Amino acid sequence: MTDTGSKDDGAISEIPWSAAFDPSINIRALGEIQARGFRAASDLVDRFVNSSKRKAAADGAPVAETASQESQSGDASALPGVDAVIGAWQTLIGQVTGSLRGAANPHANVATFDMMNVSASGHLSLEATDSGAVSTEVWLHNGGPEDLGKVRLRCSELLAHDGALIPAEMVHFEPDIVPMVARSSRGVTMEVDVPRGTPAGCYRGILLAGGHPSVWLPVVLNVMTPIS
Repeated sequence: MTDTGSKDDGAISEIPWSAAFDPSINIRALGEIQARGFRAASDLVDRFVNSSKRKAAADGAPVAETASQESQSGDASALPGVDAVIGAWQTLIGQVTGSLRGAANPHANVATFDMMNVSASGHLSLEATDSGAVSTEVWLHNGGPEDLGKVRLRCSELLAHDGALIPAEMVHFEPDIVPMVARSSRGVTMEVDVPRGTPAGCYRGILLAGGHPSVWLPVVLNVMTPIS
């Protein structure tokens, strides 16, 4: 069997883990894996064709006739058809591509601040059934080559439709200040201390990033029962 991976493994394995959030590197990795896969598929088809030719030569029968007989015989030892091989490989490539898209954006389903592109996505959602702390997470990304300094997160008060509120002082972050060096990502825990006497309801607020006035995220806290 031809070795199709030995020449390319280093191109991906040498990439440091911290580069997993760099879109350009993820695209490069995807291209290398797809190229390696297509080379493996080509090798598999070549082996199938050569095997069919050798079998036909040994039997003294034309290649087309031999392939037709194999496809109709139901022999368990017969090689699969070219269409079946290519179809299976296309399915595999689709699965790999989908998984790599997920890897390229590992936090696609959570709240994120993209500091380099000055954008935000998602929202922060919490649920409380008793007094005390409830928490969630927000991710900060800096995919660029420049250090963006330290970022402090701030949350507004959480307000319900009837005027009930949870003060901003009850919201805390860990870490409190986040250094956003070049090509880095950092998860930050947001914790809300729900005080006793808080009525049931949906409380809403806004999460902001100091020094980045154009990015913000909605915060929703559902207090399921009156907190006594």
